[in-house]
Amino acid sequence: MAESGVAGGGIHPGKPIIWPTGKSTPVTSSPTTETTGNLKSAPTSPSTPTAPTAPTAAPTAPKAPPTAARAGEQVARPLTVEDLRSHLLSVQVQDTDFNVKLASLMLRNGVELSRSNFVKVLTALDGTDKSMNMQEAALVSIMKGIDSPAAVKALGNFFAQNPQLASQLLALQGSLGDLRTALSIGKAMLDPGLVANLTALLTQFDDEVKKLPQKYRFAGDNSTSPKDLMNNVRAMKSLLQGMQQAHPMQNSAESQVMNTNLQNTINRLSALMENMTSQAVLSQPGREEVNYLYQQIPNVLGEAAKNIDIVIKREGKGEQSIINPNNTQVVLSLETENMGKIVVTMIVKDKRVYLVMIFSEKNYGDDARKQIPAEYAELQKKLSTKEYVLTGYQVKVDPAMCSVKSYLIPLLPKLEDLLKKIDVEA
Repeated sequence: MAESGVAGGGIHPGKPIIWPTGKSTPVTSSPTTETTGNLKSAPTSPSTPTAPTAPTAAPTAPKAPPTAARAGEQVARPLTVEDLRSHLLSVQVQDTDFNVKLASLMLRNGVELSRSNFVKVLTALDGTDKSMNMQEAALVSIMKGIDSPAAVKALGNFFAQNPQLASQLLALQGSLGDLRTALSIGKAMLDPGLVANLTALLTQFDDEVKKLPQKYRFAGDNSTSPKDLMNNVRAMKSLLQGMQQAHPMQNSAESQVMNTNLQNTINRLSALMENMTSQAVLSQPGREEVNYLYQQIPNVLGEAAKNIDIVIKREGKGEQSIINPNNTQVVLSLETENMGKIVVTMIVKDKRVYLVMIFSEKNYGDDARKQIPAEYAELQKKLSTKEYVLTGYQVKVDPAMCSVKSYLIPLLPKLEDLLKKIDVEA
């Protein structure tokens, strides 16, 4: 890491690790490695990808003139809160406790600690509660080149609330049914033609929502994309808001019931739109470490209200980046009934695939331990038909890495340990 006093550049720890493999250093304390399939250890051959080497976390600084040191000798030492305070002042940023903690978060995420970046983060946080989730949202937006306070707020709420697309769709179905019932009860207050047309539209929209898991991209036949869903949700919300403005609430009980259900449905649509917006922001091309496609899809194989989260690494830079099916990394995060939360990372290099399966619970069951080798053999056969070679797998237990957020926000594991002390001191 460069010293904090470097002119013009600012502190920059190097490129962070975002795509964990069988050999990566976990962000959290000490996950347990359970088993390794096919290979005795994580692959180290050129054909199997490994995690990038993390940069040296500790900065170098001139050693105090001890008797045994030669003149000009430098040693590595841990980064201290005073280093950050000194650097903030050198770039004309106040060294408040909040700014020091924000600076450590910027370093932890691999964002250069320059005055311009600090101003961008503070500007993005303006008008928010400045919580940790909002700070992380601001940093991700900067790394993706997005300058939108609205996007930062949506993303911050997404990190804080962890909304699930499948459960939101289920709740929307309930609201649509309640609204149709309310329209039927209060139809005497409205034009009969309007009620009939609106009821028909609500029924059609409800049918689309019900069929979505079978049509949604990655989950069904790919006939419906996130963009299609967003457009339909936006159109329905505009229609209901127009009706709300054209027919203000009256004093009758029927009117109050109808308007209450109308507002509830609008709120459900707004929440779904915000979730989709956050996914779109996260899927924007950006710096290499955050250049991925992210989607939530309904889990058609499990409970109706459960998601599968998918993160797919892109290759290249900016708008020209692509998903290369021969060289990429795919993360699947899902909840199971008997084994808890599972994250499966598929590391693809020259059509050679290595799997890392991470469980949230150590006692994920003897049945699972027996089932994994059997499923592995079946997957090996299926991939061979597509000219992919499954080279091995590894099973770990690490609850923290079962959160999809760990794959959406890059961290520097070694720097993380050094900066914990700074957060406490600040």
